[in-house]
Formats: sequence, structure tokens, C-alpha cells
Amino acid sequence: MPFTRQDWIDRFVAELTAVIAAIGGGAATSGPSAQPPADGWVVTLRADHRGHGDLVVEFDGSATEALTKSVMGMDEPSHEVVADTLKELCAQAVGSMVLESPLVGCKLAIVSIERAAGAAPESVLAQISVDGLAPLPLRLWGDIALFETPGVQMPAVPVPAPLPSQAPASARPSLDVILDIDLPLTIRFGKTEMPLRLIAALGPGSVIDLGRSPDDPVDVLVSNQLVARGEVVIVGGNYGVRITDVISPENGIRTLEV
Repeated sequence: MPFTRQDWIDRFVAELTAVIAAIGGGAATSGPSAQPPADGWVVTLRADHRGHGDLVVEFDGSATEALTKSVMGMDEPSHEVVADTLKELCAQAVGSMVLESPLVGCKLAIVSIERAAGAAPESVLAQISVDGLAPLPLRLWGDIALFETPGVQMPAVPVPAPLPSQAPASARPSLDVILDIDLPLTIRFGKTEMPLRLIAALGPGSVIDLGRSPDDPVDVLVSNQLVARGEVVIVGGNYGVRITDVISPENGIRTLEV
């Protein structure tokens, strides 16, 4: 079944509601609305992988400012702070919405955040209700065509025999002289980008969305190069990582070049 325009809208609104609830520290619900946003902000999201097209979201101006005041703890946030808050909310929402089928592998980029100007095209109205704040009216339009990528079994390609001019393996330089060199190994649970204003507002109880599921494998990096993935385990009361996938084992040494 194709992923329709309404499916894109419903999933974005649902994920945005969850992000607002997590950042705002209160309950949030979403549903249809009869009230369009006014004096709003328009955020354009563009598919740049596994899809083509834009999803455009208009946020009500006064409700967005009230939400920014609540999140940032400011009395009168500037337009720049409001825009940064919207960018962070939308970035976390689109990061979460592509973690479930059929959007796995799709990427959405925020290409613009600007004040609303002119009449909107045919659109869908929605609303997010947050405890202690006025409802946040939304207007959504645009569409994204999702590219299907069915699995295709590629035929095996025979490996040609080495040319006579190639040196035999025994004649190549030995790696033994470098195998005892210590290199930094890092386990990465996830990463994200946040505006400096939101980082400065972090404190006990703050939640940072890393854009990945708890079941996703963690990354194993050597000298800041990804070499493997694995799952977190407990070893003797300490955290450990069981390797489940090695990245390019045939060329593993080459990935360590700096």
C-alpha cells in the first residue's frame, strides 16, 4: 500500500506531538482543527533520500511563541530563538518518523524556516494541545513521493585471477610492525545537533533525543572511523559491546588511515 500524503502528515504531527511532550515536560495530544494558524512560521521539509518532494508546515505565531517561552524559560524570546526552537522540534520529529516502516532509510532535511506570507495552497489543518498552554494550530501541505527499494538479489561476480605483474602476497610489506600500536576505540550510542541556546538550557531531567531506537546497534569507532556495530551487554557488572557486524572486514586496516 502506498504511503499517502495524509500518511506523511499524520506521522509528522504524531511525532511532533511526542517531541513537544518530551521537551515541554507535560502531556500533549493532537487532532484535527477548525482554526487555521495566524501570523505564523512556515517550515519546509524536503526529502533528499528515498523520496522526492516537500512537506510544508505552518505554525501559529502566538502559540509557537508561547511554546518557546515554556521550553526556553524566557519572557520575550526573539524571532531567532523562536526559529531555533522550531528547527529543533522539527528536526527531532523528522528524525523519529523515519525510524519505522515504510520510511526507514528516508531522510528529510529542513530547508527553510520563515515567516508566513501569502495564502497557503490546499492544506490540512491540525492542532496540538499541550497541558498549561494554548493549543498550537498547524496547517500542512505539499506531498512526498516515496521511492520503493525492493531487495534485489545481485548475481555473483567471479573474482579474476591476479595478473602476472602483481606481486604475490608474501612479497608485500608485513603489517606485524604496526599491530601493537594503541588506537582510541569509541562506542557511540547516537549523536544529534542542537542550537547553543538549547544546550545552555540543559539541566537535570532534560531529555536529548539521539534519533535512534533503543534496539538499534551502537557504533564502534577506531580513530573516529566506523569499523563495526554491536549490541550493549553487561560483563561482570560493567557495560560491554558484543560485535554483531564488522564494516568492510576485507579493508579494515585501510579504514584506520589518518
